[in-house]
Amino acid sequence: MLRRLLCCFISWLPVVAATAQMPSLSTDGKVSSDVYLQKLEVDVSINGVIATTTWTMTFRNSTRRILEGELNFPLPQGTSVSRYALDINGKMREAVPVEKEKATQVFENTERRRIDPGLLEKVDGNTFRTRIYPINPEGVRTVRIGYEQELSWEDEADLRYRLPLAFTRPIESFSIHIAVAGTATKPRFDENTGDALQFGEWQHSWSATKEWKDYTPDRAIAIRIPQLPGEGAIQMQAAGNHYFFAASVFPTARTVEKPLPHQIALLWDVSLSGMHRDVKKELELLDTYFSRLGNVEVNLVEFSNTVGAVQRFSIHNGDWQSLKKTLQNAVFDGGTQFGALNLAAYPADEYLLFSDGHSSFGSDQMGFGSRPVYAIASSADADFPFLQSITERSGGELINLNAVSLAKGRDLLCTQSLHFLGVMPADGIEECYPSVSTPVTGALMVAGMVYKPVQNVVLLFGYGKTVTRQETVALDYSRQQASGVDLARVWAQKKIAELDTRYEENFLEIRHLGRSYGIVTRNTSLVVLENINDYIAYEIDPPAELREEYDRLLKGRQDNDRWRRRQVADHAEEYFNELLTWWKGEAPKAPVQKEETGARTEPRETRTTHALLDSTKALLDRASGVVANSAAPGDQRRVIIRGLATTTQNAAAAPQYRSRPANMDEAVVVGGSPMDLEKDKAGDAGTTGGEPGKGSFTVLKTEANTRYLDELKAAAPASRYAVYLRLRKDYLNTPLFYFHTAEFFLSVGEKAVGVRILSNIAEIDAENYELYKMMGYKLKELGETREACATFRRVLEWRPFEPQSYRDYGLALEDAGRYQHALDTLYLALTKNYDVAISGLYPGIEETLIPEINELIARHKGELDISGIPRKLLAEMPVDMRVVLNWNQNSTDIDLWVTDPDNERCFYGHRFTAMGGRISHDFTQGLGPEQFLLKKAVKGRYKVEVNYYGDTQVKLAGETTLLVEVYTHYGTPQQQRSLVTLQMKPGSNGAVYVGDFEF
Repeated sequence: MLRRLLCCFISWLPVVAATAQMPSLSTDGKVSSDVYLQKLEVDVSINGVIATTTWTMTFRNSTRRILEGELNFPLPQGTSVSRYALDINGKMREAVPVEKEKATQVFENTERRRIDPGLLEKVDGNTFRTRIYPINPEGVRTVRIGYEQELSWEDEADLRYRLPLAFTRPIESFSIHIAVAGTATKPRFDENTGDALQFGEWQHSWSATKEWKDYTPDRAIAIRIPQLPGEGAIQMQAAGNHYFFAASVFPTARTVEKPLPHQIALLWDVSLSGMHRDVKKELELLDTYFSRLGNVEVNLVEFSNTVGAVQRFSIHNGDWQSLKKTLQNAVFDGGTQFGALNLAAYPADEYLLFSDGHSSFGSDQMGFGSRPVYAIASSADADFPFLQSITERSGGELINLNAVSLAKGRDLLCTQSLHFLGVMPADGIEECYPSVSTPVTGALMVAGMVYKPVQNVVLLFGYGKTVTRQETVALDYSRQQASGVDLARVWAQKKIAELDTRYEENFLEIRHLGRSYGIVTRNTSLVVLENINDYIAYEIDPPAELREEYDRLLKGRQDNDRWRRRQVADHAEEYFNELLTWWKGEAPKAPVQKEETGARTEPRETRTTHALLDSTKALLDRASGVVANSAAPGDQRRVIIRGLATTTQNAAAAPQYRSRPANMDEAVVVGGSPMDLEKDKAGDAGTTGGEPGKGSFTVLKTEANTRYLDELKAAAPASRYAVYLRLRKDYLNTPLFYFHTAEFFLSVGEKAVGVRILSNIAEIDAENYELYKMMGYKLKELGETREACATFRRVLEWRPFEPQSYRDYGLALEDAGRYQHALDTLYLALTKNYDVAISGLYPGIEETLIPEINELIARHKGELDISGIPRKLLAEMPVDMRVVLNWNQNSTDIDLWVTDPDNERCFYGHRFTAMGGRISHDFTQGLGPEQFLLKKAVKGRYKVEVNYYGDTQVKLAGETTLLVEVYTHYGTPQQQRSLVTLQMKPGSNGAVYVGDFEF
């Protein structure tokens, strides 16, 4: 794979809510001063009930390495980024909205060409991420991000805006400018930076500005804006033949008691991300609630990647100390799988769900009961749409402890909330949001469209589904005309927030709104490109500053060569015929292998020429072991330990194996069982070589050498998990720590603990496909088929533009027994139209997909509908040996080698052997795979190696993870499979011995 000159990532978590995480720069997943925030400008514009906040941030790279920046931050519920700009050649360039799939693909395509792209996307929940490349050595990059938000009302008289600031390090240059329009009364500061900011009147508005040098902004800024009756509560803007409006109202609510529960199911999320929740505040809410209830039975259900046993507590006179102590001592560990919850199994009058709503592992399809679910969120980056979808479906409430007080939270639990039930239908009024039943906890803002400048809008309120009161909003454009705020975008944000609770049903409309109004959504991103030709090539409308040049260059150019798509299926028949010719023995005899197989036969601009081996190394210091026996999927296999070699010598070197790995952390073989296969061979083709059932694969099982593994090995069995938790503090965001420690617990027979530890990888970084592929490979090893399917399905959702995403998911479906879905997915991988640039990353992937499709059909032909697959692509081609190499990172340069008993190596530079072996096309970019096939194996030993060229890019996922799929008697009833996972070692290169075939 093509290497990139990227060395680390930057993570930045800005402040957008009272309990949000503070800005934090990290290098390689750790806080570092190598890259720091040098300059920060914050601009706040408040107009009526809407505030627009813009952050302009300049980051300095103090290292001599080229960096790719990653900046993550959460926004409050219902708020989205609507502005993004990046400095290009010293000038800020505004981003434009693009479909997320296309935006990611364009960013990576341009990044490979070492051109300056910028990408801002929405990831889990309401968290946003921007990727910037490059940040040059000892250079700076400037990023600008803006968002609109609805102000909170302190009461009917005052609006309130708060900008939390809690930096711990000085910023060389920090400035803030605040402008307030639409009020005749001077705003005042409730919280200030040492009284440094003061409002002055300027052009019928109020303004405050201040600049600091080498200053640490460690205190929040809060503004109270007095409002005269009716002032700022209603705003209107003209848009073509209609008007957008935003109106805030304060309906009077009465206290309506609800029947208090006698039995509660307390659903307590103990996944790793729970460490970021405000558990203290959650316990305080429970304290006030149980005091109100007095006597109640509580069934505690702790869940992460799995659900724990129910724990029962009886609370008398509000005394819940035993339950409280249990919650305080809960251990947060593992991914989050809402699909493991089936509420019908826990009888209760109501359910209290304490979680951030991020379903990171396995299925997110929770089973519902017949009672309401109250979701309590204390994390600033919670997935509010997901939690809201749960409460809406069950008839409960979402209690956001970042937005409501503990007293209000208790009231939402103890009483029936007043709900906004919609707008009374009337001519000339359309699309008002919210449009579904919405709890009202004070003020309510409604946004919508009208077709007349003067219009009465009647809002309906009530309890349950019964309307009990009406509020009339009198719209008058002549008096309520607003400027300085984009009400159309405010309206679109409210509509998107509502649609997002049922994303799967509404994704097309969400995408349309995101593109139309420049709002970042789950499927719309913001992109900045350096070159005008890239906007043309990828058919992306440019920002206004480039529009004139774009139109001039585009004129007369109808054909877009770069973005034109190519269909892999166009070449499928060609590859099929080539494979069938080879299998029938009609292929040309392999050329004689050269004595000095070292350098690649073609130049690679990013690849250093490496000396390759051209003879097998003799086995030295061989350890005895046991030949691997077939086992049920998921069972650990026994292995023969043959030794391990790192080989970087010249090809003529004498054969040799070393007893320890120099560049491999671990190799594991698991699973592997005989697979039934009906015979239906093509034409008069011959049979596979070797006697049925003969032939085995032998691998080395070793472990990483780390301090934490040494401590775990030394610990007594009863204290291992406690030792793991202690060690975890130093490796909290290190994926390889979980990968290695999971393998340790698996090796000592504690599978449940091992899988839980492994699932933590899903909690570390939002939408990180490399981490998910790493985890997915291990899940496949363990036979955790449902979880592996869910893992690769997520990768496919994030990267539907790559054939390997479909292949990974299709093979996982096959393992799970979902054969028709697997076949459809693999065939789609073969026939989907891909961008030309993507197709160039996966040359010849058809050669791997065709055998997999045919093998699946042969095994399950009576269960499958194959009417949509051309017969000219169908034929059984069983082989004695098949090896497939997969990897999880785009920045790895790696090859598959297989050496036969005649000492002839099959690899990218020598694709066909005299014995009949063949290897697929070389992948120097992309995610593979590479495949070796041998129809008829003669008696002897076949050595499998992986030649690892290393990776100069340091990523959160660590070094490359490989999955080697090894088959004997592929496509016959005696077929057996082994999976070998290799975790490469930092700074290594050369050949890694995987194992031996013995025939």
